[in-house]
Amino acid sequence: MNKKIYLSILSTVFASGFALAEAQVTGKLTYESGTFSSNGTTTGASSAHGNDTFKSETSLRVYIDGELDNGSTYHMEVQGFNDGEMDSYGDNFGKHDEYTQRDAFREGYIDTTTGDWNVRLGKQQVVWGTADGMKLLDMINPTDFSEMAQNQMEDSRIPVWMLNAETATDDGGNFQFIVSEPRENVFAGLDRGIPTHQRMPETTMLSTNLDASEGHWREASKGYNAVMDTTYRNTAVGHAEGHPFVLKGVDSITGKTNGMLNIVPDIGAVATRFYNEFCQNPLADCAALQGFNNMTVAGFAGLPASYISTNFATYTTMKAFADNNLDGAGILSGFASAYDTNLMSAANSSAYQANKNSAFEYMGNATFATFDAFANAGSQYVYDMPDGEPDVAMKYSNTTEDGTNYSINYAYAYDKNPIINLSWRDKNTGALLKQNYTRGFASGTQTTSIHLTNLAGTTRYGAFGNSGTSAGAPVLRFEQTVERAHNLGGSFDTSIETEEFGPVVIRGEALYQKGVYSPIMDLTSLSVGDLPNALTMKKGDRFKYVIGADVTALTNMMVSLQFIQDRNLNYVDENSIPDELSGNYDLTSLGRFTADYATMSLNNNFNKAEKDKNFYSLYLSKPYGESGQHRWNNIFIYEENGGKWNRIDTEYTINDNTIATAEYNKYWGDENTQFGQLEKASNFQLGVKYTF
Repeated sequence: MNKKIYLSILSTVFASGFALAEAQVTGKLTYESGTFSSNGTTTGASSAHGNDTFKSETSLRVYIDGELDNGSTYHMEVQGFNDGEMDSYGDNFGKHDEYTQRDAFREGYIDTTTGDWNVRLGKQQVVWGTADGMKLLDMINPTDFSEMAQNQMEDSRIPVWMLNAETATDDGGNFQFIVSEPRENVFAGLDRGIPTHQRMPETTMLSTNLDASEGHWREASKGYNAVMDTTYRNTAVGHAEGHPFVLKGVDSITGKTNGMLNIVPDIGAVATRFYNEFCQNPLADCAALQGFNNMTVAGFAGLPASYISTNFATYTTMKAFADNNLDGAGILSGFASAYDTNLMSAANSSAYQANKNSAFEYMGNATFATFDAFANAGSQYVYDMPDGEPDVAMKYSNTTEDGTNYSINYAYAYDKNPIINLSWRDKNTGALLKQNYTRGFASGTQTTSIHLTNLAGTTRYGAFGNSGTSAGAPVLRFEQTVERAHNLGGSFDTSIETEEFGPVVIRGEALYQKGVYSPIMDLTSLSVGDLPNALTMKKGDRFKYVIGADVTALTNMMVSLQFIQDRNLNYVDENSIPDELSGNYDLTSLGRFTADYATMSLNNNFNKAEKDKNFYSLYLSKPYGESGQHRWNNIFIYEENGGKWNRIDTEYTINDNTIATAEYNKYWGDENTQFGQLEKASNFQLGVKYTF
């Protein structure tokens, strides 16, 4: 049941002769401006910011409520939205965008009854969870995290089309049944704004006038050749570059510098330049080059300049590098310097792999033969999202005789966090390619090389095969999708009278997920250039829960404490050689582990996740003013390994229609934590709301 079916049902209802009573129209006009609270460079940005304005948001929400002549009611929420500052980051961050918090048509539903059921049909949001600062049982609607958790949940929650039915049970409880449209969570830099055309490398460098803004992005309307241009461009284009809330994990996929989506075409360009350098005379020099096929990146990086000058004397560029006293690592760095992706950060052999933080340093065991397969390689981002298969969820809630409220929740639904699958594909047909592994020796050490063929093994891809002929350009596909999972959870809350604190509300939520996916990083596969097996998504189970306590202090201040744990029940942390590489007796395992999706990066060894990740939160809320007409709130969350976030905000009532708002979001702590990485995105925000 997809959006078209829901719209059809709504159209039928409105067209069936029901007359609309006079509608009540209300609204809210909001302006909010945000500025960075310190200088610095956010993840994926090309330059540092000062105390700059990053947000200048104006929104108008209009609510239309009315009654049909059969007693049913309807509700609609439409929105006008504009943010000139956010729009500079692309992807419609400053404009209307469907299925985000900027959706022009946010809600539209009919409330009616049929028999003992109360039915709400249309685009809406359903709230099941009550935890502070996080979503646990709130599993029906996706969330727009493009500003992390700074926005109110009712604003960042994304309404979807659904059938929402409730009925009272004979034992005094309530049963709720929901069939809803599946959509995914939205993150800055990993959303539906990513172009799906191919990014292919350029092969020659010319001193012509270049449009550097084009980078590797290929748009058919520009008239580019699908394989390569005759000009060389060294500027990659990062998705949502400069957006304050791009996470490291997202940046490692789509970022301008560290994103593999941009790195792969640049690797393809470097591999092609090596090919062109050595294959000035394909019949002679290419055959000679194959004598170096088993040399690895690390082996080449360790070559002294004298060796290169002697053994590669006939190759113009190589000899020129060596004559400038560059060793192997320096030559790799020289080739890589033409590109602004993070190909090589080590300037010489002594620095190579001393602190791994660039692509060629992670790929030290990849051979010349493997890079031959990468010649002309490109990349492509595609979507394989569900269409027509609904999520199904249900909840039973009741109250015990002693006053404890509880619920039991279940959903068979697509997990809202998108996953990324990697595969090599034929550039023209999109057909899946096969990786073939061969063994060899270089300086007495066994090596593993990879070449790409079609599944039948009859067509070889890359610059040239053993015959010295070109067979086609491969494309590394990044496929974004979501997968179904079983979700079983529950909640409770009860009040306990205490002498010291008065009534204390104890509450909890728990969720068991069967069949959710986590990123698995295999550094051994990455080291030999096996990119699809370097990052895979593993199916497994998770258990999440929160325990909280709420009390009232200082007359009317709400104090809420929470402990939150996310347990990965299929956590991976092992030292083993992948099956495809097990025949290489000189290859040492570099580790295979569950990576932290939010923070994995070239700059932190793809950050291993915690098996059991703990969070602690403190929430305070208090009215102030003569009649309590104003309010301030503060939430502080501490995450395991030292990440911290504190948000303090206030609403000041000017009159019955106007409220002034202010907030300060402070992030700090270890830079390889979810919150700590956002330290340079700490910010002040001021706003005003006018209701009518």
